[in-house]
Amino acid sequence: MRRKIFKIIKWLVIVILILCCMGITWNYFCKRREIPKIQAAYGKAVKVNGKKMTVEIAGLQAEETPVIVLLPGLGSPSPVLEFRPLAEELGKTCKVITMEPFGYGLSDPADTERSIENIVEELHACLEKIGVRRYYLMVHSISGLYSLYYANTYPEEVRGFIGIDSSVPKQNENEPFDTTKLNLLMAYLSKTKNVLGISRIFSIGNPEKAIYADQNYSYSQEDLEVFRILSLDTSYNKTVMNELKQVENNLKIVRNMKFPKEVPVLNFVSKDNCEIFPEWEKLHKSVMGDNQESELITLTGGHYLHFEQKEMIVDLTCKFAR
Repeated sequence: MRRKIFKIIKWLVIVILILCCMGITWNYFCKRREIPKIQAAYGKAVKVNGKKMTVEIAGLQAEETPVIVLLPGLGSPSPVLEFRPLAEELGKTCKVITMEPFGYGLSDPADTERSIENIVEELHACLEKIGVRRYYLMVHSISGLYSLYYANTYPEEVRGFIGIDSSVPKQNENEPFDTTKLNLLMAYLSKTKNVLGISRIFSIGNPEKAIYADQNYSYSQEDLEVFRILSLDTSYNKTVMNELKQVENNLKIVRNMKFPKEVPVLNFVSKDNCEIFPEWEKLHKSVMGDNQESELITLTGGHYLHFEQKEMIVDLTCKFAR
């Protein structure tokens, strides 16, 4: 009986290994075929430190128009496409620049460590290249840390900060579980699914299965296909994985920072996250500095408030960025 069970297990393992090899091979050749097709799918390529960084500029272009710079959460496969519904609405009253840091979307991967200093220097160099001197930073998730460092490094350029459930210093110190390690584990699991071709199988004939986006926005079929390819073929690349591993060090660097007094802050905070993490609202208040125009607003919804509360965020942002 034991020999029979062992034989069954052995053949199951062999079958699983064969299927894994087939999935990896299929996924590899699909990736080789797809990536070249989308290199110029959107945006403008800006040379930064000899590499391509992609930005998309939308909205009003008059010189006196307020400029909003959009920065993504960690691992966003296509910041330009993720933020496009928000950028279109903001663009009715503002100039909107969506940035794809190295390793994101159509931007090149980075050779340097994803330290907060390197990331901020690269973003700043890109904005200098396109001639943007004064702007509001509007960010989601991990970019909150980078923007805090950015605003303290270039306070004369940052007119204000708008956070969409942004990351904050000390967020990892009183959590009920270690979200940094959990995020790294989830990234490896997602990367494994992509490499094995599992995610690709579920996306056949239905690209929405491969992406996480604003369900109320009507993406074109071309945009959905680009979004799908980037989600399957470039997500959790070496640059993004390095950034994940640098999160704890980057948190230490900004641990005692606040926004400068001359930089007003508009913080949109997820009610769901406030219920999960009791310190979430308090931590966001603690970094807002002493500017009298600063405000914290708790909105019903999860981490992706720019999907769930887009109209409210746009309305309040346009009043703030003037």
